[in-house]
Amino acid sequence: MKDNLRDYFVEGLKIIDIEINSDTVDRLMKYADLLIETNKHTNLTAIRDEKDLIEKHFLDSMLVQKLIREDMKSAMDIGTGAGFPGMVLAICNPGIKFTLMDSVGKKTKFLEMVAEELGLTNVEVVNERAEEYIKKDDKRENYDLGLCRGVSKLNVILEYMVPFLKVEGDFFALKMEGTGEELEAENALKVLSTEIVSTEVFNLPYCKDIRHVVKLKKKDQTDSKYPRRTGIPLKRPL
Repeated sequence: MKDNLRDYFVEGLKIIDIEINSDTVDRLMKYADLLIETNKHTNLTAIRDEKDLIEKHFLDSMLVQKLIREDMKSAMDIGTGAGFPGMVLAICNPGIKFTLMDSVGKKTKFLEMVAEELGLTNVEVVNERAEEYIKKDDKRENYDLGLCRGVSKLNVILEYMVPFLKVEGDFFALKMEGTGEELEAENALKVLSTEIVSTEVFNLPYCKDIRHVVKLKKKDQTDSKYPRRTGIPLKRPL
């Protein structure tokens, strides 16, 4: 990692008022190095400018760090892509077991390499769809925290995510500004016994783009018929 990019990241952390130790910064920058190098021959992210990548992937993911609680022990990141926010948060929170799920094999292979290179013991990488993975033993209602960044509309991703969460588990949906998805999700929230607790608003440090994190809480067990079979939640949202 070039020193100027490391400095750019560290200064960005100061602007958004997040403190992490130097060893964690080093690990995150090693991750960034691996992403930049791999992205030259394998399309993992459309962002090519290195400073934009640091801000709009790494610092963007770090915004959620403010919401992580000490009592959280397990987290599921659906549609993690190249690892955002899940891999970033896993590096920052070694006491939480993170499952990083994506259906695109080249992305999960990259994440497996990152976990191995960094010696991460709290990361499980899964190359599956949520509708299939939920059928495995001990996956349903097994997680304290759900994460999803920019994957589908809220009424769709709720059906994928909520069945994985424990009752009283939290879901942080990372969204762009002004989507209005909360209104569309009213029926899904009712069916899945989940409520919106709050919407946190953050600014990225340099470009000042606004980010919304919708905080949700699961209030009751999920009917075993959810999620419906592959493709149905997207075609016919709740």
